[in-house]
Amino acid sequence: MATGDRRFDGKTSNLLIFGVPAAVAGAVAVLTYQPLPDVPSTDREARIGQPVHVSPRCQVADRASVDQLATLLQRNGPADAAILERAVYTLNMARRHCLYQWDERGLEDYQWLGRWLSEHG
Repeated sequence: MATGDRRFDGKTSNLLIFGVPAAVAGAVAVLTYQPLPDVPSTDREARIGQPVHVSPRCQVADRASVDQLATLLQRNGPADAAILERAVYTLNMARRHCLYQWDERGLEDYQWLGRWLSEHG
């Protein structure tokens, strides 16, 4: 073999194939980094601290559903796992709909949950 005929071994070849593009990508990321402008902390705190308006009908339906769910939880047997999972999912969806002020959709979810828990409770 001639001295000028050097070939890269497997390690060096992999290092060049993966290392060089990774180093270039890192350098580009560092050079193009721009921090987000700071949001005043008072605005952020004010948004978090404000109470969410939920309609009284949704609140009453939520309390009734939670009472039904609590009754089911008291007996909590192995066969109730799937029922509880579906009930908790539906309760969360109903709450979310009411928080988005989609009261009619939220109340439909609460009604369905009440029927579901009555059938399986």
